[in-house]
Amino acid sequence: MNRTLYRWLICLHPPAFRLRFEEELLWIFNEFTNTSGAAPLVYDAAISLLRQWLMRSGMWKWVLGAIAGVVPLLIAFGSFLFPWPIRP
Repeated sequence: MNRTLYRWLICLHPPAFRLRFEEELLWIFNEFTNTSGAAPLVYDAAISLLRQWLMRSGMWKWVLGAIAGVVPLLIAFGSFLFPWPIRP
């Protein structure tokens, strides 16, 4: 079950990353699970999946642009929502 999930997470990585590191990642999984549990490796593969697609695909530019566009709106609408000074 854990190996299937881990292999599936590796298959979801970008093709260039997968072609370069798939065999090594599976070897590490086999070695590590003999001595410890598989949970840390599955967690690491999930984080790596997000990082690879976000950083290497250039999607980070879209995320940063969305944040930069939303922050001024929140500041502007915040002045309409709270026209009086907020005091703690």
